[in-house]
Amino acid sequence: MDFTIEKYEELISALKDAGYEFVTYAEYCEGHRADRLVVMRHDIDRLEMSTMRIGRMERRMGVKASYYFRERHVCSKFLISFFVDRGHEVGYHYEDLVTEKGDVDKAYARFVRNVDKMRQVADVRTITMHGSPTSRFDSKDMWRVYDYKKLGLIGEPQFDIDWSEIFYLTDTGRSWNGVSRRDKVAEFKSAWEAKGWVYKTTDDVIKAVREGSFPKQLMMTTHPQRWADNMWKWVKELVVQGVKNFVKRIYMN
Repeated sequence: MDFTIEKYEELISALKDAGYEFVTYAEYCEGHRADRLVVMRHDIDRLEMSTMRIGRMERRMGVKASYYFRERHVCSKFLISFFVDRGHEVGYHYEDLVTEKGDVDKAYARFVRNVDKMRQVADVRTITMHGSPTSRFDSKDMWRVYDYKKLGLIGEPQFDIDWSEIFYLTDTGRSWNGVSRRDKVAEFKSAWEAKGWVYKTTDDVIKAVREGSFPKQLMMTTHPQRWADNMWKWVKELVVQGVKNFVKRIYMN
């Protein structure tokens, strides 16, 4: 079975055994590099116990990761502290322009408030956009008017990574062979496919890592609610994600 906590742990073990170093996105923005490097990122769209289980597991395995929380979670000091106390980075998974229905000024004010709330508990230095595929608004358009770096933020992957130098792997759609509707990395997908960097299942990724054909530099993005810790959650996520993928295809066509 794919997308279980056990399978995720197997993936991390394979990468560690192959000599990959795990860094947070903030560390990458500050210039941390290695011969084999994984920028480990988790976008928390829904909070499940599996999210905290993954955070504990990564701490036990000596892995640092970046966890990005949506607005519904920014006031939870317990939640943010849970990950900070385990050595992880915490950032804001923003969708303020969508929430404010395209009003850029209101969206920016909302964004600043939410970052300030998180900074009461954590040193928030990086952000990631929540795609909101069913909305006609794209939250990263806010940065055509405002500059997040004036707030002391050092990175947003849509703008602050050279994707010609680093591979992007995400479990969007409960698979590893796609990108989200609004990801700017989509323009690099054909070049990666030409190199054979195409993976559908977690076992495909593990096999490539063990064979030595896997990219040496990458950002890996997961959505922890997809990684089930029991059969009921696994089946539920399978069905829910199938419906979401169908809806996304309608909006993308």
